Amino acid sequence: MKRRKRIIILVVICCLVAVGAGGLRLWLQQDNSISMSLASSSTEKVSEPFNYSGYSTAEYSSYTKTSEYVEMSDGVKIAVDIYLPADGPEDDTGSYPVVFQYTPYGRAYVIPVEMTLLDRIKMKIGIGIGIGTADHIMDRANSHDSVYGSSDTIVQTLLSYGYAYVCADVRGTGASYGVKIDFMPEIGTDGAELIDWIAEQDWSDGNVGMFGGSYLGYTQLVTAAQDPEALKAIFPEVVAMDGFSTEMRPGGVFCELYSSEDIQTLYEMNNYLPDEYVYPTAPVVDEDGDGELWDEVPLDLDGDGDFLDDYNYPEDPDDEPQYADGNSREHIYYLATYEHKSNVPYNTLGSLVEYIDSDVELGSGEHSLTISAYEASPSAYIADIMDTDIAIYNHGSWMDTFITSTTELYNTMMSTNSSKMIIDPGYHETESPFWEYCREDEESSIDAYAIELVRFYDCYLKGIENGIDTESPIYLYNMNGDGWRFEDEFPLARQVETDYYFAQDGILTTELGTVETGTDDYQVDLTQDSSWESEWYDYGVSRYVMVAPDEVPDRTEMDEICLTYTTEAVTEDTEVTGYPVITFYASSTSDDADFYVYMEDVDEDGTAILVTEGVLTAGFAATYDNDTMIQGGTDVDVLPDLIWHGFEEEQYVSDIFADDAIVEFAITLFPTSWTFLEGHSIRISISCVNTPTFETNSALSEDTVVTVYRDAEHQSKITLPIIPE
Repeated sequence: MKRRKRIIILVVICCLVAVGAGGLRLWLQQDNSISMSLASSSTEKVSEPFNYSGYSTAEYSSYTKTSEYVEMSDGVKIAVDIYLPADGPEDDTGSYPVVFQYTPYGRAYVIPVEMTLLDRIKMKIGIGIGIGTADHIMDRANSHDSVYGSSDTIVQTLLSYGYAYVCADVRGTGASYGVKIDFMPEIGTDGAELIDWIAEQDWSDGNVGMFGGSYLGYTQLVTAAQDPEALKAIFPEVVAMDGFSTEMRPGGVFCELYSSEDIQTLYEMNNYLPDEYVYPTAPVVDEDGDGELWDEVPLDLDGDGDFLDDYNYPEDPDDEPQYADGNSREHIYYLATYEHKSNVPYNTLGSLVEYIDSDVELGSGEHSLTISAYEASPSAYIADIMDTDIAIYNHGSWMDTFITSTTELYNTMMSTNSSKMIIDPGYHETESPFWEYCREDEESSIDAYAIELVRFYDCYLKGIENGIDTESPIYLYNMNGDGWRFEDEFPLARQVETDYYFAQDGILTTELGTVETGTDDYQVDLTQDSSWESEWYDYGVSRYVMVAPDEVPDRTEMDEICLTYTTEAVTEDTEVTGYPVITFYASSTSDDADFYVYMEDVDEDGTAILVTEGVLTAGFAATYDNDTMIQGGTDVDVLPDLIWHGFEEEQYVSDIFADDAIVEFAITLFPTSWTFLEGHSIRISISCVNTPTFETNSALSEDTVVTVYRDAEHQSKITLPIIPE
């Protein structure tokens, strides 16, 4: 792959030399023209997922961009970029519906050093990360997949269809002032104030929508809970409902590798580490008026990527930041970043929040917050969102760690808010080796979400009756089967819950076991690692660290040190769509343990591909009403009614296997939609360690033996939601 990119660079350079210096300048020139690659010229009215024409038109061929600070009610200034459609129809009124993104990852990035001709050519070609711009600024309209949360395809498509686009840095991040403590209430109140401000601008028609994934999904939910009048529709993607059991401690087990990463702090401090693809957020103000923003970033004198450690300003007024051009400034960008030094690093939270009801003190002095995972989770805001009229289009991915949350958000709020849900084969950032595995083109499949956003916003921001609100509300991808299709509910009403029982010799069968005694011993392997390679990271990745592996996750060798149960080859294509639930009985020579469960597709050659999975620490074996997920119990009915393990401190049993106890465990695996092809087998694999992704249970040792029971009294099984043809 890298060799091919070098060849492309050489070919392009040769071509540019051929056209001469004038052609090179023209090619490198930064312009604001819009690509019309997704725009339809058809007048035929078509409105279906990823296919839209005849209802509105891509009438704008370029855009303008400005940046400014917006002051919040407490005086904190928030950095905002404003993109407006340009070169459109003659009757353009100059006011537009607005699509708003609200991010802690930087609304745009800047290369804070002088760029050579070769640097600019590399940037334009997009070597390594597909930037596609020759400018110092990588923003959401001129660069492809380099600014987290959106792409040039999405933003340019929205602009071409007559939407203004606004992106803001969360307080304490990017070029905004203030201090960020994750999950503080100001994130939601700032979001509402920004929407109120947007609605008052001359270029806004008073209708606002939001979109974005992960943290940008969280900012949508907490902002929607404030019910700002102009906010009509949100598009939350791959976001948690309960942050404790899906992110910090899935199944109650500390996700150690995820919490060890501190990439968010690097962005908040505007570090420049190009080898790690970390860039400072673009400044708002061009203080010296030279038309450039890159030189507003102070010089990093010691070259460690952090300019803040080079100056003692403002404590020492004489130690002012220095700049590449040598000009004096008021240090607007420096002072904004300086305030971020009081932020609480996100990666510290996981180790502090041991239980869902643990009160954790974050920060100090005037910048402090005491909060539990109950208050921090998006679930805390669900009741308030349900009191609004905001339309919600939930986007999830089958291999994302938040896919259960996607389905819970949809099902819980569908009775009060106009709701839709779409689920694809992706991992957390939608990218996934399963696109290719399912014979789909990944790039075009992901880019197609741009036109789906237009379809959604046309209905709820422009009032166009395009049928998106009356079609079947769910659109999901059946992996390894028939691909995209509509559904009316999830889980599917037509599912047939089918039990597959653990049997002797590692067999998984639909025949009910009748033996009086039957056990399988598992010698715990402390080296078990269920992660895969990624070209972008020097450690193994999985859904739990929110990164897609390079190849489909092959568990064939991993299964050799696991306890496995496998069916005979299925005699016809067998679709599993919904929530697989494993119920098993176990004892252990150690007082406690963790259980990692994997469901796999085993082909005729014995290759085992991961389909879905689940995790639970044994001490949380007891189950509770899943309505208690929200603040320990409210009037909100959390749907669907899935297994919930409470995760409160008093509910944890640290010596659950003491006195030779045989314990029943029930775990809902991540939902999936997968077809096991004729001739393939279904496998369940169980282990007790997944290192280094998860912290290894301290009760385990290399001598620990776990016994799984499969007799008449202890019917260990996996219940699969089989979909009839």
